[in-house]
Amino acid sequence: MTRLNFNLSDALPSLPKSGMPVTIITGFLGSGKTTLLNQILQNKDKLKIAVLVNEFGDINIDEKLLISVDSDMIDLGNGCICCTINDGFVNTVYQVLEREEKVDYLVVETTGLADPLPIILTFLSTELKFLTRLDSIITVVDAAAFDAEHFDSDAALSQIRYGDLVLLNKIDLATKNKISELKAFIEDTKPGFRILESEYGQVPLPLILDIGLTQTDNYQTDISEFRRNKSAFNNHLETDGFNFVSFESDLPFQLEKLEHFLSEQLSSNVFRAKGILWFQESPSRHIFQLSGPRYDLQADDWTTQPKNELVFIGRNLDKSLIKQQLKDCLVDLVINKEFSLPNLPS
Repeated sequence: MTRLNFNLSDALPSLPKSGMPVTIITGFLGSGKTTLLNQILQNKDKLKIAVLVNEFGDINIDEKLLISVDSDMIDLGNGCICCTINDGFVNTVYQVLEREEKVDYLVVETTGLADPLPIILTFLSTELKFLTRLDSIITVVDAAAFDAEHFDSDAALSQIRYGDLVLLNKIDLATKNKISELKAFIEDTKPGFRILESEYGQVPLPLILDIGLTQTDNYQTDISEFRRNKSAFNNHLETDGFNFVSFESDLPFQLEKLEHFLSEQLSSNVFRAKGILWFQESPSRHIFQLSGPRYDLQADDWTTQPKNELVFIGRNLDKSLIKQQLKDCLVDLVINKEFSLPNLPS
């Protein structure tokens, strides 16, 4: 896929207008949010963009999947470009605002299971409303997989309901009829929604940054309720019944065994999986992405000590069963001593 080259600094010469502009990227599991974020980072030109990433799970896979293209990347206090959105979210945004070297733009990527409303209201109901400017909420949609009953999830519909712009991603995997049906559903859910189409999250940045779509006046009732009872806005995971399984190992997988697990044993309740994989048969690091029935592997070089790190996300997952199935895919050192550690760069 050809890289897009856009001079965002020239296209948006007045950044920021009033307060640091903020874009929230949301979208259901596997829709392509991190891919879109990487496109932004690759094409941001001279803009200094801070990135906050919200992971569902206790292994921060997205941190390892995000690129750093130059020295303009923003380092937060924990030493990486990502941080988890939690009770200290406001303080984390303050860390960005108080940097000696000015940040031009803040992008927040939510987890695929997030209701974006609490994050929106955090910017609109706290002191952040005087220091930031909520520019837009972008909802990324997997054009091939999304439907009106998407995994029976309240969160998936909330991401449509509270978005300002829908990015129909992966259109190369969807039929024309499916795209037309999806557009009709989105228009019925939220009339007047701005819709863009993309493959691999590629879209001209002036169409998605500093576009001024968020109408903050529409949230006044929600702001009042959020100030009274924040916990009422954070129960959707219990309603949807989602959970996750994390797996780490310092041993490599056997490729054939893992392929058998993915094709024959993996629960249909797994909607999303991602990770960094190490195979006995390969010296490369492999980036693993699973969305619904589709999965793929992309190889690159190890820059750290090889290990396996995986997160599976779904509904009512049997954690002990999945972990045991994954352990059964590892190399057995007692009977197999044929693998060696990859050579790391000096």
